[in-house]
Amino acid sequence: MSHEKLDVLLSEINRQIDLASKSSQNIPASSYQSAGELFIQNQDHSYYHDLKDWCLTLAPNDKTNWEDIVLPPNCRNCLWKLLAFSNSSSAVIDPEYQQARCRDLQAVQRRGDLNDGQTEDIWQAAGLLSWATSAESSMVIVQGTSQTIRCLEQFSYEVSHQLAEIYPTIWMLSEPSSRELFAERDETELLRQLAVQALRQISCFKAGFLVDSLHLFKECRTNHDWFQILLTIVQLIPKLYVVLDLSILEGRINDAKNWAHDFHTLISQLKSGCSSKLSVMLLSSRPLSRGNSSAPVISVTSQSRQLSRPRPRKRPFENSSTGSIRCLSTLLSMREMQETRRKRKLVSSPRVERETHDPTFQASASIYSLRGVDVPGDTRPSRQDDDPSKGTLNSIISTGTSPTPPHRNDITIAIICALPLEADAVLSTFDHHWDIQLFSRMEGDKNAYSVGRIGCHDVVLVHMPGMGRTPAATVTASCRTSFPGIRLALVVGICGAVPFHRRSTEVLLGDVIISDRLVIYDFGRQFPDKFMRKEETNDNARKPPEEIMGFLAKIKGQMHLGILHDRAGIHLEALLQSGSPPHPGLKEDRLFESSYRHKHQTPSECVQCASLGPLDRAVCDTARTSTCDTLGCDLTKLVVRQRHSHIMSGVRNRLPVIHFGAYASGDTVMKSGEHRDQIAAKEEIIAFEMEGAGAWEIFPCIIIKGVCDYADSHKNKKWQGYAAVTAAACLKALLEVWQPAIRRATHSDP
Repeated sequence: MSHEKLDVLLSEINRQIDLASKSSQNIPASSYQSAGELFIQNQDHSYYHDLKDWCLTLAPNDKTNWEDIVLPPNCRNCLWKLLAFSNSSSAVIDPEYQQARCRDLQAVQRRGDLNDGQTEDIWQAAGLLSWATSAESSMVIVQGTSQTIRCLEQFSYEVSHQLAEIYPTIWMLSEPSSRELFAERDETELLRQLAVQALRQISCFKAGFLVDSLHLFKECRTNHDWFQILLTIVQLIPKLYVVLDLSILEGRINDAKNWAHDFHTLISQLKSGCSSKLSVMLLSSRPLSRGNSSAPVISVTSQSRQLSRPRPRKRPFENSSTGSIRCLSTLLSMREMQETRRKRKLVSSPRVERETHDPTFQASASIYSLRGVDVPGDTRPSRQDDDPSKGTLNSIISTGTSPTPPHRNDITIAIICALPLEADAVLSTFDHHWDIQLFSRMEGDKNAYSVGRIGCHDVVLVHMPGMGRTPAATVTASCRTSFPGIRLALVVGICGAVPFHRRSTEVLLGDVIISDRLVIYDFGRQFPDKFMRKEETNDNARKPPEEIMGFLAKIKGQMHLGILHDRAGIHLEALLQSGSPPHPGLKEDRLFESSYRHKHQTPSECVQCASLGPLDRAVCDTARTSTCDTLGCDLTKLVVRQRHSHIMSGVRNRLPVIHFGAYASGDTVMKSGEHRDQIAAKEEIIAFEMEGAGAWEIFPCIIIKGVCDYADSHKNKKWQGYAAVTAAACLKALLEVWQPAIRRATHSDP
């Protein structure tokens, strides 16, 4: 091997050292990790120091066979990163995070839905067991339809989770954040992700392999190139399982329609050239071209399962005697220990303590063991209770029968929404809706309510008749008469944001802002030359009570804020999949210079607008109701923002960020960039809204609102629906960590 190749490797290491050094100083790692995407920018300092050490290890020092140097095993996790980050513009999806994301998202979707049998037909398919236990390289295709995408997503998670318990396994699962990543990349990126995951399974790196692989990673352009890289990598792994859900490509699945043939060719090359075993599972909602492949096809049709309809669980004796391999990891473990066992022989579940030789009972036990469903007669804890990898979300989600309706005095949380779209978003987060007839209004209360449960909290949603401080105060006071147990009010909806909070924090449309202080900015005196806000109002409704201040201090901490972001992201994905308003697109997130006004641009269009000078001159009425595209607002006046640019270029994800700060509340809709900045600078506020001050006077209050505009003259309604959904998702995440005070029951009437 020539020293020229070594120079290329050392040059790449030095390039990454430089990037790791600069990025760690400028961009917080937490801003990347929330999306489960790995960049060189979010690596800790240990990666930087490892790179420095490698330079010393690999530097020429009269060693003629340096290419045979075996790099230290403890550095294995860092070595694959060197290849993965050689293309610094592409993210690397964290497979463990992706799998956990799928698990939690499916848990949210199953809320109140007994669909545990949704994937049962696939698990009982004859070809699946043969594929899983084959001693040779093999492939199986799970073929669904557009109506069974959710079923494929659930099964791909289940089977990858089971396989990974016993064998080296790589996967690409279909979930919203991953689909978003691939929306702007072609199918070759999917193969790159698999290659990176496969690198992580290699137990021993030699310097020569690292140099050759670096060259391949930099030069790869086509699907054929990446399949050749996969062949090179797999030859170094004794046994590898691949689970690939092509639904991640969404409408571009046809771009990968020949992959069944390509994987068949790869498997044939392995069989003829080495002893490594590769087992591939392809899942697709559209037909794949099999070519010369004889791989078995497991068909999944919507007729075989009513996916959205609750389906009672079968009793053990009702299962077919052919059985199921639902407990795949157990079966593979037994096969590993007993190679002479026949492939189709059923393995009894280790969770079943009773003695039985009935194969029907044994099969049903393995079926029930995947998600921790208790087998009748088994008194041991379920797998879900034992498994620390399940996360906290599943422990929050209740199972079993519908809960008992609460007494009105036991409802301690009121949610206040001014607009129907805000209320719709909040209602979508309800895990249970109570019959409103159970909660009659008290005399004099004219409010409209919806009552339900979010997580472990019974809540009442107050539908306001209109916007503003006075309506908010009126409905909140009336709510207290009908629901005297209220201890916390959450004002949830949409707001206008200050784009640069304290000149450093970037706020984008769709982000969520949680209040930690309130300023009534339009309460004061109007003089001939200016408006003066009454300074004494600064002491009235500015800070929340101590209980809320303590709670906010807790969730502002790094650990709890990370949990809050993660949970909000999971709930947002579930809401978007259920039909809530989608993200309008980053190109619609426009921030104009504060002084650039929304008006006609030429005298031929409007003399009044064209002659504007001082800020107090009015634009024409037509301009006020027209869009920026209609008026031809100058795009050169757009403000360049770092976070926005990073998202557009794929360096960062576009998931909403949760901010904390002071709200400016008043009865005036802020539509002036210059006035916005003046008030923000003086009061240190981060957003404008209209209802918080009214509720703040009555109850301990937290405002949770999604950013739908920048409170300037260019504001429009494109982002209102999505912003309301992000606020609702954050609301649900916040309630998962809210701990109400214990109260003594004093019920006197229903």
